[in-house]
Amino acid sequence: MTHKVLVVHPQKCTGCRICEQWCSWSRHTVVNPAKSRIAIHRLHHRYVNVPVACSQCTKAPCIDVCPEGSISRDPETFGLILDQETCIGCRLCLESCPRGCIKVDAEAGMPLLCDLCEGDPQCVKHCPEDAIRYLEPDKVDRGYREFHVARSGWGREVAQ
Repeated sequence: MTHKVLVVHPQKCTGCRICEQWCSWSRHTVVNPAKSRIAIHRLHHRYVNVPVACSQCTKAPCIDVCPEGSISRDPETFGLILDQETCIGCRLCLESCPRGCIKVDAEAGMPLLCDLCEGDPQCVKHCPEDAIRYLEPDKVDRGYREFHVARSGWGREVAQ
C-alpha cells in the first residue's frame, strides 16, 4: 500500500459532521463526536467550517514525545497506532501535535489517534461534499495549499 494522507478542503465543508459520526462509529460503535478522531470547527467570523484531521506528519512529534514509546506507525497504512497497555495517559502527544488533532477519550483516559481506519478512512468514504480526501502526498495540489494558507490568515500581520 502506498503512503497516503488525509487532506481537508474547508471550502467544501458544510459542517454536517457526518465525518465525526462515522469516525466514532467505526472505532467505538457509538455516534459521539467526543470519540471521533476528526473534528469540525466552525469559524464564525470567516463563515467557514474547518475539518481538523491528522495529517500523518512524516516526522510525527506525537511519536517522538511519548515517554513510553506507546505510539508507532502502521507500516502498511502509515496510520498511528497506540499501545494502550503501555500508554500512561500523560497527554504529551496531545500537547505536541502541531495541528491540534489529538483528543483524549475522557472515559478511557487515552489519546484518540488517527489510524486511518486501516487504510479505508470512514470520514473520507462518507463525506457527502468530498471535503476530506485520502491522497498520496505528491497529489496534494498547490491550489489546496494556497487556499489553506490564505484562509488561515498567516502572513497578514506582516503585509499590514
